[in-house]
Amino acid sequence: MKHLFPFVFAGCLPLANAMQPLDEAQMSDVTGAGIGAAFDNVVIYSGDYQSANDFQLRLRLTDALDPEYLTLSELRFHRSGAEAGGINSGGFFGTVEDPFVVGDLRTITERHVGQIDPDGSGNDITGSRSHTAFYTGFPAADVVQKNRDFYDWSRRDGINRVGVDTATPRYSNQSTTYARGLPNNFFSSAPSVNIGNLTSVSADYQAYLQELEDRLDGATDKFDLHFRLDAITDENRVLGADNQFLAFVDVEGARLYGTSTYIWAHSNQGERIGSNLTRYGNNGAPMYADRGLAMAMTTGLRADVIRITADPRGVAGSQLELRGVDVYLPLGSVDQPLTVSTVQFEQTQRYTWKNPVKLSPTTQLRMEIAGLPQDVAQAPQGNIFIQSLSFGDALDEEVITGRRHVHLRDANGNIVETVDDVVHRAFVPKTVTYNEQVLRYNQNNPNNPIPTIPNQNVVEIKGLEIQRLVITTQDLNR
Repeated sequence: MKHLFPFVFAGCLPLANAMQPLDEAQMSDVTGAGIGAAFDNVVIYSGDYQSANDFQLRLRLTDALDPEYLTLSELRFHRSGAEAGGINSGGFFGTVEDPFVVGDLRTITERHVGQIDPDGSGNDITGSRSHTAFYTGFPAADVVQKNRDFYDWSRRDGINRVGVDTATPRYSNQSTTYARGLPNNFFSSAPSVNIGNLTSVSADYQAYLQELEDRLDGATDKFDLHFRLDAITDENRVLGADNQFLAFVDVEGARLYGTSTYIWAHSNQGERIGSNLTRYGNNGAPMYADRGLAMAMTTGLRADVIRITADPRGVAGSQLELRGVDVYLPLGSVDQPLTVSTVQFEQTQRYTWKNPVKLSPTTQLRMEIAGLPQDVAQAPQGNIFIQSLSFGDALDEEVITGRRHVHLRDANGNIVETVDDVVHRAFVPKTVTYNEQVLRYNQNNPNNPIPTIPNQNVVEIKGLEIQRLVITTQDLNR
């Protein structure tokens, strides 16, 4: 870090001479205590691999005298648009009004209703369990993901707001082009196309998305991240760095939103476990470990570009590039937490899976998201949107799908210019290619610009839910 981070307190802790042990009931009444921090001039800089100012993190992979390593180096984190390591390359992260929060104690309550004995008095009541959770929240932690599927957004509440046919069946015999969410024949050579309300609806949609960007602009700068991965193994340790290289990873224009974590002590609070308990169920009620940590986490990430380069020389042909990334992933909730605990696990001896030989139980680490209680109905959902993908060099004939004319249209649907033989690439939607040409046209015609159209995504994974997840460690040397 080049600079000391200034920070501000968003809460205050009790005085040391007033501190005393609290039981669970008292802990439930303690909320709001914590620290909020606003960071300014944030920058991390590490020189190139094996240079004089190189910084490395090593993960030891084996216990040998001369162990194998996975090495992370060239760690650089700075404000987008600035030169890595340059003057004024730092950015801000959080504000007094919207800080990074850690150590905030909050009461969270399950939606599941069952027979519980919260006071340990032996008297059951019907109710929901409550927990005192340790809360950590990044700036803009209260923000949720915007809908980046224009077709769905323009048809919310079942109303086609564009007003013209935009979804001709892909295999129909109609002489129309297929472009989901855009008026039929939009990409054709027809001199004029009925675009309905596309221009106004598109402007509304862009304003809808801009609300998120404006909110994030007030909470944090965009940042760029770069690091390098190398693997030092018995096979390559005597070879040069190029033979140990795994990848460069670059993330450009990135920032978090909606990102928070709740952590609480895992206890059953006197809940009565049914007599018909099975391995995966409890009559629709949740099944909890006796001890350990419970967590509910949500991560939201916006990034202009995520790039992975698999050649130490950085050649374009070795790159995988994701553009327009928007990921929002909940992992656990108060009703279906991610639990971390230790278990006695009876594993199978290696290489005996056909005729299993069970070993003596050992203590292992288990991470688990149990089945959701029946009365809660649905787990939190996440979505992944990626505007376009790029494999290798954009001008590589292997990824070029064709060269086609692009007909640029004004707000009335009339062609104003035709650009001949524009390169179309695999995994890049037509809308992206079209808008690239619109940008060029508007730069050349600043007094008579034409509208862009909503970008469709080449990847849309919507409604992700975790129904059940169990990860248990094993001793691989047994």
